[in-house]
Amino acid sequence: MREEGINFPDPTFDIDGNPEFDNLEIENEDEFETAFENCEEILRNALPEQFDLDPEVEAALVDASLEFSQCMREEGIDFPDPKPGEFGFFAFRDADIDFNSEAVQQAFEICQPENPLDNLDD
Repeated sequence: MREEGINFPDPTFDIDGNPEFDNLEIENEDEFETAFENCEEILRNALPEQFDLDPEVEAALVDASLEFSQCMREEGIDFPDPKPGEFGFFAFRDADIDFNSEAVQQAFEICQPENPLDNLDD
């Protein structure tokens, strides 16, 4: 991402070895999106387990993304449904949303989903 001109931090890793990107500040959504598209294959190759999911797990994540977008609309944000077959950040990356606006941040706090995989084995 830095090679693409984005001020992107090195990841830290949680206890399960999943990358976390602390202090990520997106200054220009369009530039970030272009850089992300240019780097997406590297990310997919580095974290295949994050992208090649069990169909049941993927369905739970897609459902959670749909619930999130519906909640955002209920909170007054013109928010799209997720892209078919995508979830989380990827589902909304093309949305024309100012994710840094106060209204979006407040709605996000209300709508932020719990981990949809917590109850998958029930």
